[in-house]
Formats: sequence, C-alpha cells, structure tokens
Amino acid sequence: MTLKLGIVGCGGMGFRHMEGVSELMKHSDIAKLEAICDLHESAANHVADIAEKNNGYRPKIYTDFDSMIDESGIDILDIVTDTKTHHSFAIKAMNKGIHVLTEKPMGVTLKACRQMKEVQEKNKVKLSVAENYRRDPMNRLVKALIDSGAIGDLQMIVDISVSGGGYLMHGTGWRSKKSRAGSLILEQGVHTSDLILYFMGKAINIYAKTAVNKPIRKTSGMLNEQLKKFYGHRVEDQLDGNSEVEIDAEDTAFSVIDFENGSFGQMTMTSAASGYGFGNESIHGSEGTIKLPGSRNGNSPIIYRDSGDPKKPPISITGDDLLDLIPNWQLDDISSLYFDNKKRISSYKYSFEEIDRKLIAIEIHDLADSIINDRSPEVDSEVGMDALALAYGALESGESGKIIKIKDVISGKSNAYQEMIDDELNI
Repeated sequence: MTLKLGIVGCGGMGFRHMEGVSELMKHSDIAKLEAICDLHESAANHVADIAEKNNGYRPKIYTDFDSMIDESGIDILDIVTDTKTHHSFAIKAMNKGIHVLTEKPMGVTLKACRQMKEVQEKNKVKLSVAENYRRDPMNRLVKALIDSGAIGDLQMIVDISVSGGGYLMHGTGWRSKKSRAGSLILEQGVHTSDLILYFMGKAINIYAKTAVNKPIRKTSGMLNEQLKKFYGHRVEDQLDGNSEVEIDAEDTAFSVIDFENGSFGQMTMTSAASGYGFGNESIHGSEGTIKLPGSRNGNSPIIYRDSGDPKKPPISITGDDLLDLIPNWQLDDISSLYFDNKKRISSYKYSFEEIDRKLIAIEIHDLADSIINDRSPEVDSEVGMDALALAYGALESGESGKIIKIKDVISGKSNAYQEMIDDELNI
C-alpha cells in the first residue's frame, strides 16, 4: 500500500521535508509525494524542480490550500508553514479524513493543540508531530543506556545552550513575534523539551526566569552556505526589506524542572549572549554521567564513571564499548532502514544534509506505518503537547514569576502568556 502525501509550505523546512520524502522513496514504497502547496508559486516551483530530479516525476503544484486537499487525493498532509497556521491547516485536513504530520511546535498555543486533538479524535485520523532529534540513532542509544541502568538511578539533566550574534533566526519575519510563536523558547525549546522528556520521563513543575535581552535583530547574514541550500529560495514577505527588526519574543530562559521520577533538571537557553557562547547536554545518575554528543552529527555519547581513586581521572566508555552495556538493544526496523540496515551502531558518518533527510524520512515513515497498521505514531498529539507545555511552561513561569504545573499548561489553567496570542489569532 502506497499513501499519497502533500506538503503545504515550500520555504526552508518545506524543502527539507521534500528531501525527506525523496529519501523515504529510495527505501520504501509506503508513501510518495503527490502534491505541494505554497502561496508563492516561485517557491513551490523550486521545490517541485528538485523533487522531479530526485524522484523522476513532478508533484502537482497548488497555490490554494483548499484546492489541494479537495482535489489531490492525498492521504497525508505534511504541514511546514509558520507555526500560527499549523492548527488551521491541520483541522481543515482532518475534517476531510486526511492524516496529518505537522512540524514542531504542534500548535501556536496549547489551546490550538487542544482543538487539533479534539478534531483528530472525532475524525479518527492520525496526527503526528515532526520531532526529529529523538529519531537520531545516537539519541536512541542514549535512551537505551538510561533504561538499562548504565548510569544507575536518574538524578538530573543539565541542558544549556548559550549563543549570540544578534541575528533573527534564518532571517524569517514571523520568528520575530510572539504572536506567531516566534520565540526562541518555542522554536529551539520545543526540540529541547521533547528530548528532555524522552530521556527523563514526564515533568511535573517548572520555574523559570525569562527575558528579551537583545530586542534589535539583524535580518540577514545568519545563513551560511549550508543553510542557503535549504532557505535561499524562500520568499520573505514580512520584513519589508528592513535590515533590522525589533523582536518581542523572549530570547532567554533559565529554567528548573521537576520530573515524576524524582529527578530534576536545568533547561537554559539564550540567543542573546554577546561575545561568548557554549553548550552542554549531560544526564547524571547515581553511578555515572552520560555526555550527549548533540543531535544530527553522528558522534558517539560518552559515559563517565568514577575511577574509585581520587588521583585518577574518571573512567570513560564510548563507541562500540557502549554496546557491550546493552547487549540486547537494537534500532527499530524503520530507523535501521535509513542507516544501512544496521541494528546496532554507536556512531555514524553522513553529511548534515544526509542526516537531516534521513530523520525526516523516519518521521514520515512512522506516521505512514501507523496509518496502515492502525497504531499510534510515536510522537502523537499527547507527546507533542507535553513538549510544547514544557516550553510554554517556562514562558508562563517567566510571565507570572511563579512555579508552574505542567498539567495546568496542558489544560489551559495556566495561560496568561498564551492568552494574548489566542486573542490576537482568534483561537
């Protein structure tokens, strides 16, 4: 059975998702690219041109979304537009019985997500969120090591990302405004929060300090040659040619999280550090520490354990030696398909472009398989909402100055920060 897929949004992420579908089609006939849609025909044509080179045929182009979902016969809609439109496109498609994959964040607010979930359940369709970091085989390996007790009982996670430069991310206008979910805390933070929850389990509470520390941003200059391959073709129609823009979306958050299992964590991120930046991702247990290598680079994680001698450095375990700690672990069938059919790997070597399209292919393949076999996709609406609630929890806490319960963000009880967005967008 081959499912027909349509993409709405032909900017940078739309291009990357097209490459992901092309990667999937090299390995499986479970899904094929049928149609693409964008308001800007030039962007749609660029994506269609590359798709034709990749796949040997040209997907049908639409500039009107309603026409695509009415006429194309797609089974799956892949949403890669700006965040404020995720819920409206998803709801329209699901009301027509079309399954949905949406880029993260799942919706612009938790209220939008609740509406999406209600429509999904009413129409008995699948809804999945494109969280690609957890799909990385090295993060699968880390999860297996944690679950096996390789570092003992979980105690804490420390995730710090400190960067600067004063640029607007990818020079994208909607990323400058909180009403369009442009906050770094959502754009980067939902990736981070999903991965933290994947490793640590459910979160209970969060307390955060947040700020807009560098409100004036340059609108160009961030794209290196690699990013230009993804984003160079897109049409920017929200900055009016301005070289600078004032952002009102938080660029800094320092957070402390409590988890259901009794562990806790620090989630710190900023894009407003002047002159110096650094990062750290480490998970600490009663018997050791896992140093994460970062996602989408293929490097192996490292476990550090005390040597037992204060004069000697910690013992480090990495590479294939990690596999000896988890002799029964294997990658799932879908993931291994895109990594040379290898079930047990401790590192890999591909270019970023190759890694990016492989992880997107896995997201799409997982959703297609869930449709055919009538199971829940891995990153379903509940998982997507949990990740968004943790990121929004930091913003709600920063707004109120109080400890925020994650369940209250999910239910809408804590929504002072999001209320303005909901009102402006009439959600």
